[in-house]
Amino acid sequence: MKIRPVVVHYHLFKNAGTTVDSILNRKFPGETHGHIEGPYPWSVVSPDDILAYALGNPALRAISSHQARLPLPQHPDVLFLPILFLRHPIDRFASVYDFERRQPADSASPSVAIARNGGLAAFANWAVERESTAVCRNFQVAHLASTQLDMRKARSTHVDYLQALAHLRSLPFFGLVESFEESMKGLQDFLRPHIGELNLEFTIQNGSPGRKATLEERLEHIESELGASLYRELLERNALDMLLYREAQQLFAMIRGRQQASTQPSGTPKSAWGRILQRIQPSR
Repeated sequence: MKIRPVVVHYHLFKNAGTTVDSILNRKFPGETHGHIEGPYPWSVVSPDDILAYALGNPALRAISSHQARLPLPQHPDVLFLPILFLRHPIDRFASVYDFERRQPADSASPSVAIARNGGLAAFANWAVERESTAVCRNFQVAHLASTQLDMRKARSTHVDYLQALAHLRSLPFFGLVESFEESMKGLQDFLRPHIGELNLEFTIQNGSPGRKATLEERLEHIESELGASLYRELLERNALDMLLYREAQQLFAMIRGRQQASTQPSGTPKSAWGRILQRIQPSR
């Protein structure tokens, strides 16, 4: 039996996932691109759920999910190809706030009411409190670690960070929101042998109105809105996410540097993203 390639987009909330989905929609129209979510904003879609969904829908060539968790499913008849993006956690915090403010007042998400009823500083005060959800507290570590599954009360530990980092390093591809165009080039190289070319033209989806152009400008604006003390406290609540993000930046730069160095004069990479990543994995 011919092995079926299926792209799995781990659509982490406010990590450019809607823009990635718009690119996948062009490549996989209609029923070839499926979406799977649980019944609640805090539900979890397990690797077994993804596998069952793929096997039960043989036309699928891509699956997107906000709630899908690693590790990647395994099956002898299906080659699962992951897409996952990470983002600077403080930049992501402001994007979460802007997005939640625009949601309906009757949303089941606990953070919507907080965002709708106050400013950015009020949202930050809530995010750092004991009673807040994990939406802006080491969210990416919690998501990648896949050990604490209820995001209403997840509190990531250093053990979770190590598990998240191991999962990140095991992926044949990941991208960074702040290096989106470079990431898409890497994604193209990773997916090309399995699904052919992607149309990488995109328009930012679900962007925040008035968003400043650079990450440095956005972080400065956030700090000015919160004040130094609250900004520092928000950083502390996202210390593990910051560690994961810094590790991802270094790994991403290493991968892209080696990929560009191995590019032939014709512009065709000699080695796909995944093979480069595999070669530079640290010994365990």
